[in-house]
Amino acid sequence: MLAQILEEAWAISPDPRRDRLAAAFVTHAVALATGVAPVDITSDKRTHKSAARARQISIYLAHVIFHWPLTRVAFAFGRDRTTCAHACHRIEDLREDRVFDARMTALEACVRQAPETIPDLAGIEFQRAGLGR
Repeated sequence: MLAQILEEAWAISPDPRRDRLAAAFVTHAVALATGVAPVDITSDKRTHKSAARARQISIYLAHVIFHWPLTRVAFAFGRDRTTCAHACHRIEDLREDRVFDARMTALEACVRQAPETIPDLAGIEFQRAGLGR
């Protein structure tokens, strides 16, 4: 039973922890751009329209930027796959508006560029200052 659950999780994402961190990164970038608190974006409760829109933007950006299938996006955001599909379709429809599309293009470029500037420190052992010298 446990082996099957782990196998299914691995099929969705080779590194679920890193995916959830990436989803949180996108969520915080969207929070900065929209002025909606990250806690409201990630809330399970029905929220104000602006929080729902920010959540849809976060899901859409993760799907587009990271090239994740919707199942992986859903897993990273703790949502259902159909919810993520709806979010992506909704944002794609809204991108028909030139102003919204320009803002999304700018936000997408910002989020896409940021991970490239963050060094990969995985596997590096950190020593306390003054120790090990």
